Amino acid sequence: KRLKVFLEDDLEGLFPMEGGEGGSDGEWTRVIAHPQRKGSDSDGNADDDLVHEVRRMRDVVLADNKIGTDNDNDNNHNRTVKNIVLAVGPEGGWEEPYELDMFRRFNFQQITLGPRILRTDVAVVSLLSLAHDSLAAAMGDDS
Repeated sequence: KRLKVFLEDDLEGLFPMEGGEGGSDGEWTRVIAHPQRKGSDSDGNADDDLVHEVRRMRDVVLADNKIGTDNDNDNNHNRTVKNIVLAVGPEGGWEEPYELDMFRRFNFQQITLGPRILRTDVAVVSLLSLAHDSLAAAMGDDS
């Protein structure tokens, strides 16, 4: 219940899909991580409706944000930055299909780290590393 309230009331203010007030906050790419697996109904039968396209962090479409002005002489003040917010659930993943559908309604792109269930701390570190690599590649930075 608290997740729904957060998504409906607070998400857009904290992580806007389109520039925040005055355009200063930029646009955020919203990503939800969930284990890759087939769903099942209450009888344990496979439910193909719960299986979605398998996407990895490298497949995420990133929002572009320009900072600075064209009049700036310093290249560091006139560049494109990218922002990502990662939604990582409890061990075992998000509640299917309710929570996953709720995130999709708020434009989260679902990705997976594979079929294995990871501890939350391991998943977070892995996702941060992959997000950093994706951002660096998108910005043409090899560091």
